[in-house]
Amino acid sequence: MKKQQLLSTLALTLLSSFTTVYADTAKVESKPTVKPAPKVTTTEKKVPYNQVRDFSFYDMQGVTHKFSDYKGKWILVNYWATYCPPCRAEIPDIEEFYRKNKSKFVVLGMDAGGSDNASIKAFKKELDITYPLIPAQESTLLAFGVVIAIPTSYIINPQGEIIDKYVGLITYDDLDFNVNPQNFIKEK
Repeated sequence: MKKQQLLSTLALTLLSSFTTVYADTAKVESKPTVKPAPKVTTTEKKVPYNQVRDFSFYDMQGVTHKFSDYKGKWILVNYWATYCPPCRAEIPDIEEFYRKNKSKFVVLGMDAGGSDNASIKAFKKELDITYPLIPAQESTLLAFGVVIAIPTSYIINPQGEIIDKYVGLITYDDLDFNVNPQNFIKEK
């Protein structure tokens, strides 16, 4: 008997809830109540998604540079660390490509390991690096988003657009393919 009363009470409660909800939804108008967003106009020039935003950084001598100083040349931004074996392994290829293409190609070796200047200078001398090595700093570590692995390299065209990203070793052929694609076109 108690079970039947409990079920009846539950059924009436559910029925009255349904009726209340149905009655409330029947009152809703069919027109949307959300106002459209106001039209936004801006005088800012749109930047392509792959365009590198300008940032400043200082070199080993403490001289400040802007990334835009290198516009008009191909740029390799290479994140590395002194303690990273794959970083050490790719440096001879980067150095060789840099030496052969200096007139149109710049390498910015961005320290991502937080080494002090003395360690970076010793690393540069040990591996006979002639391109600039840039000490770790907030502006360089965040310029291309979070660097999640080293080595990581970005190839930027003369217009300042990122055209390729390499996580892991970059080779001479990788650089040549991007900067000198005509070397890879077979003539018939």
